[in-house]
Amino acid sequence: MQSLKQMQSSNGGFVWFTGGPDDRYMTQYIVTGIGHLKKLNAIAKGQDDEMKAILSTAIPYLDRKIKEDYDNLIKSKTDLKKYTPGYTTIQYLYMRSFFPEYKIAAASMTAYNYFRGRTQQTWVGQSKYMLGMIALALHRTDDAKTPVAILKSLKETSINNEELGMYWKDQTNGWFWYQAPIETQALLIEAFQEAGKDTKTVDDLRTWLLKNKQTNNWKTTKATAEACYALLLQGTEWLSSEPLVEVKLGTTTIKSTEAGQEAGTGYFKKVIEGNKITSQMGSISVKVRSLRTPHRGQGGFMGRSLLAVF
Repeated sequence: MQSLKQMQSSNGGFVWFTGGPDDRYMTQYIVTGIGHLKKLNAIAKGQDDEMKAILSTAIPYLDRKIKEDYDNLIKSKTDLKKYTPGYTTIQYLYMRSFFPEYKIAAASMTAYNYFRGRTQQTWVGQSKYMLGMIALALHRTDDAKTPVAILKSLKETSINNEELGMYWKDQTNGWFWYQAPIETQALLIEAFQEAGKDTKTVDDLRTWLLKNKQTNNWKTTKATAEACYALLLQGTEWLSSEPLVEVKLGTTTIKSTEAGQEAGTGYFKKVIEGNKITSQMGSISVKVRSLRTPHRGQGGFMGRSLLAVF
């Protein structure tokens, strides 16, 4: 907390590096992270005052920035009826939705209402990441209609795979913060969990996230933090009843409990040296046992994954 506070400028904005200029994106990202902690009730005892000290200047800083955006549109004589909000504006609306107890300054209300209204009118065509942010921001500010339409559209454009879960084909890495597949998947888990209250879809989205972790790393600390946040949100509890997997290669038996099974993903591996492989091992069988009825992420789904590896 002390290190974080040292990176905050006197005007409330955060810097990338000590001594550097304040940065709006970084400030919105950090304040959103605090919002995540708040939502999970994960703020440690004794840190409330420190958090409030950060937010008391960071949120007004960001409210001033959104007002500046609106003022610049007026100065440049932009057609306000045709304007489509950009990534930074949508990130602001999502961030702001975590903190209704911090009232928006009267000077910034016109700007806030304008940009919120434009997201309601122009969400079609936005990226998956932005659609999730818009759905959550509007849901938390009492728009019951638009988030439903957004989530319906997201479902219609998704891919559902028995093994890989639910994902979107066009999610690829890019150079910019809003071109991030892991962060996008995590954000959409939050959207379907909170705005959609759709446990099945949330489980399918979590399946993709965990399957991705089996064969990849999550690239950055930012992606890892967002993925952990999404997995900590409400959904079907998977860690309380891990599947017990037994693989037989001829007379050789490999048990998940003895092979270092990873919590959550159910992933484990066993390396067999070449000189110890026999022709009998061509006969492969997989048994999966669970303490409750298997569902995706347990049972046959995990068994097929193991069989494919061998």
